[in-house]
Amino acid sequence: MTTVLPGATIGLLGGGENSRMFALAARGMGYRVTVYSPDRDDVARPVCDAGMQRELDDLISVREFAAGVDVLTVTDATVPALAFQAAADANPTRPLPDVFEASAGLRAETPGNPIAEFGIIGARGGDGECVFYQPIAVDRVGGVIDIARSPAAIRARVRMRAVDAAWEILNKLKLVGVACVEFALTPEHEVVVTAVIPTPHMSGYLTIDACVTGQFEQHVRAVCGLPLGSTAMLKPAATVMLGNADWENGEPDWIAALAMPGIRLHLYGKSENRTGRPRGHITAMATSATLAKQIVKAAKLSLKAANRPGARPAEPQLPDNGQPEAPALGILPESTTQPVE
Repeated sequence: MTTVLPGATIGLLGGGENSRMFALAARGMGYRVTVYSPDRDDVARPVCDAGMQRELDDLISVREFAAGVDVLTVTDATVPALAFQAAADANPTRPLPDVFEASAGLRAETPGNPIAEFGIIGARGGDGECVFYQPIAVDRVGGVIDIARSPAAIRARVRMRAVDAAWEILNKLKLVGVACVEFALTPEHEVVVTAVIPTPHMSGYLTIDACVTGQFEQHVRAVCGLPLGSTAMLKPAATVMLGNADWENGEPDWIAALAMPGIRLHLYGKSENRTGRPRGHITAMATSATLAKQIVKAAKLSLKAANRPGARPAEPQLPDNGQPEAPALGILPESTTQPVE
């Protein structure tokens, strides 16, 4: 695989917040970035060097765009297959278009009563090298991720089985880039693959601040043929997503949220969100993932408190430590050292 060095131009097929965060990482490494998106107000556009505003079903324009860059990638698995294939016809894409169709066949239905749900984010280079991040647990609201935290409170043997499964999947797909493999742990201690997302993932937003190499820089490294970076965590972390509801009483109280310990604020530049996607996220790092989760929940609560008529600013009570009350079957407290079993 040809190495693409800093100074070259990376093309992004499709915009959105993932493309925005990818562009920020790539430009920080010295690459030029151009985005193809049908949306004039796409949030990736302001942080890119250039862009083309055309519809994704305009395959002639897609091919023209792809032919004008040094390497082309996607950060959103919803890009239409025909557009992705048209781009690949003009310039090899990383990952390849067939990865998306193949990944859909590798998932199973989530078991009825899992005792844990978590994801493993990994990256694979063109030479077959793979690296993996610590497992990430997620809390969903209406089926959509609300809070992600890492390391997830699972035993070492469960993590090892999940990483082994993720390694097999990334190699089977011959992926070049970053992917998230989601798992459910059944009461019988079976580790079941429930989804494979062959792009950077919302649950991995916390890696931007909490890991030596965030998932978006990792994706840059993979698609450009550079050595993959360290996935080591600097500290346990949690992320909470921000949506329209956080603006319902006016501009959120950023001062209150940013006054809390270990907080990092990421806004995507969306004036309004009509798609149900987040408008930003808050990450906190702490001594444990549990404590980080409590901090981001308190930070999100504080955003709206000052905007309610007659309300006093929130004074959330944070726990003195990050310990859950009791470990569930097959799960450990996040702040506990995980034994190898």
